[in-house]
Amino acid sequence: MKNILTILIILTFVSCKENTKEKSFHLSGTINGEYTGYIFLNYGTIKDSVKVSNNSFEFNGSVKRPIQGWLNLKSNGNAAWLYIENSHISIKTDYERKNQNGKTINFLNITDIKGSYSAKIQNEYKDFYQANKNKENFKDTLYNKLNVFIEENKNHPISGTILGELALIEPILTRNELIELYSKIDTTQQSQDDLKMFKMGIENLNEYGVNKPFLEFTLPNTEGKNVDIKSFLGKKILVDFWASWCIPCRKKHPELIKLKNKLGKENFDIVSVSIDDNKENWLQAIEKDSLKWTNLIDIDKQVNNKLGIQAIPYNYLIDENGIVLGVNLSIDEIEKTIGEK
Repeated sequence: MKNILTILIILTFVSCKENTKEKSFHLSGTINGEYTGYIFLNYGTIKDSVKVSNNSFEFNGSVKRPIQGWLNLKSNGNAAWLYIENSHISIKTDYERKNQNGKTINFLNITDIKGSYSAKIQNEYKDFYQANKNKENFKDTLYNKLNVFIEENKNHPISGTILGELALIEPILTRNELIELYSKIDTTQQSQDDLKMFKMGIENLNEYGVNKPFLEFTLPNTEGKNVDIKSFLGKKILVDFWASWCIPCRKKHPELIKLKNKLGKENFDIVSVSIDDNKENWLQAIEKDSLKWTNLIDIDKQVNNKLGIQAIPYNYLIDENGIVLGVNLSIDEIEKTIGEK
């Protein structure tokens, strides 16, 4: 009799626990700013919309597992990314109209998310990254952190997103370290886009990663004359990829100018490669930003595509012999790397 009662208690506990698990999501949000149109929620194959009323909105739905989605406003709205999961999610956003590349953008920025396990672990990772990224032993610290983080979240799509970005956009870890971390995740639960990003990044690290010869190419300069990247052999060069319409790229230019002035006499130079498809916009941006070094343009994006660059700004630091010293480094990392070589 005692055993039967014990079993009943256990079954009752399990049943209660399962019943507390959310089977749908309720997403409620507020917008800080004067916006009264529709807001759109996109995830998987679903595209939902509601009218913003009194700076508030609500969405309801159901997902089989956590999935990355985004909110956007109409029209020409940016994507404000978030993870959707079956829970009561509360978010706060800021709204602003911005002029970008001749268009007015309804810009939405998520400032806070509550009630979501996905947001909790995402913020945990972001806080860790920001607190440690400038430390001397960051690469080792990041690798150790991810070993634990991914082990605990191997089924969550955020693990695939992090590894995809680290492989292709921010190649901080080595190829072998990334592959080892990748072996821990459940790939059936990850976004196919993130898995493709990871694969492309691993291929690039193998071909044009640190300690590998950089891609050889020839592109036209501002006068239309072809310049061979090999003509810069004999000095360390930063090959910086950008475009006139890329706001983060333009904001980075004053830092690059300071870096050039500081290291210019130490056998160092900068080569900027634009992926603009409009030469006039490119030339105007060069003049406005006072880029006094060599400027090349990759209109057909042949070099960009061969290197597998998915987002700009992006850079390669190359040594005197054309060997890659670092990929997509910060200004501090560039100075440090040059100082060590």
